[in-house]
Amino acid sequence: MKPLFSFIFIFCISNSNIAKAQITKGFWQVGGDANFISSTFSPYSSSANKQSRLEIAPTIGYFFFDKFSAGLKIDIAFSHSATDSTASGSGFTTNASSYLFGPYMRYYFLNEEKALNFFAEANYGYGLGVSKNYGMSRNTTKSQQFTFMAGPEFFFTQSVGLEFTIGYYYYKQTGINPGSKGFQMGLGFMIHLERDN
Repeated sequence: MKPLFSFIFIFCISNSNIAKAQITKGFWQVGGDANFISSTFSPYSSSANKQSRLEIAPTIGYFFFDKFSAGLKIDIAFSHSATDSTASGSGFTTNASSYLFGPYMRYYFLNEEKALNFFAEANYGYGLGVSKNYGMSRNTTKSQQFTFMAGPEFFFTQSVGLEFTIGYYYYKQTGINPGSKGFQMGLGFMIHLERDN
């Protein structure tokens, strides 16, 4: 994996005067990212929860100002949790999925002349969460998630960028306490569409 990152970094630096990112007012942004989370937390004093979570998030947005875009994001996530009770010595597993929809905002820090740019993004999603544990029937609840992430985007051309992100999320299902939170790492791409003439 390290050789891949090194190649992308060197490629973008060597082409910094060729690729010119389309991140100015009037352009569209279409793409998405995939995030992976692996975390351990203790929701109660007598238990420990280990969770693995995979998210896929298609995105469409518009640059309302230079370097600033906003739009809509669909977040589809699948997770597996294993809880061990230190008090009773027993535990259980939970498989869950969520389907969320909501707004996002993104800001690029460098000018469009740069083939390597950095951005920060915040998004909110609201929708349904479906979980199954103890071998019981599925439980469906309303869910919401807040996410903040940042990272570099490498522009291979004016229109296509590959991005790497690290972020923090908080996910909550109505009537289920506590919510889950943690850090995530992601990989994605963006297509920056030319404005109409």
